Amino acid sequence: MNLVARSKERNYDPAKVMQELLDTVVSIYGASQPHPSLGVIADELELNPIKVRKLLITAGVYESEIADRVNEYHREGKSVEEIILLTGLSRASVHSYLPYSKMVYKANEISMTAQRIRKYRKREKVVKVLCENMTVENLWNALITFEDYPFYTAKGLKFTYYIKGGELFVSRKEKSITKATVELAFEKAIELEGKVSGPKKLGVFGASYLYPVLVRFGIIRIEG
Repeated sequence: MNLVARSKERNYDPAKVMQELLDTVVSIYGASQPHPSLGVIADELELNPIKVRKLLITAGVYESEIADRVNEYHREGKSVEEIILLTGLSRASVHSYLPYSKMVYKANEISMTAQRIRKYRKREKVVKVLCENMTVENLWNALITFEDYPFYTAKGLKFTYYIKGGELFVSRKEKSITKATVELAFEKAIELEGKVSGPKKLGVFGASYLYPVLVRFGIIRIEG
């Protein structure tokens, strides 16, 4: 049974799923200026940053000096071997800067990709609802939806969290952050109209972790 047949059994159209992935990556990339990093987009969709870059190159929206050089040589009809000699890049690196000629994935990868897109869209939906109506109920709906999502502290330390008994358990911290503390930080951010210059301004325990969460939710706005 071929890829298309297996995917249809799961109600997935490979071409449609891959186009949705491409459109989603481009949408995230173009949502803000300056553009979000490849790492940020990769975290949103649980992808490898190199794959994200290749998708953006395929869509024709990614620009960098090396990417432009590789693709200019490619358009001139130069072979991968010639591009390697001209740029000094490895074969793998050259391929990573070239657009996909044909995006074909195994059936299980198509399924996983579709699930990642759904998860991303669900997160975006709860964030939109929260920003439009900043209630505690909507905050916790967002927090639940973002369990296991990779966040980064102001110092660049990666962490995730899970919720149990109304408390936040952060992967980098032994002690949990209570529900009351989370809601206090949320109320403080609203009181300051989202203009919170750093975690300390929240004035609560676990602020270094709550701050990036509230930034991702759009409650805190980083300006400049």
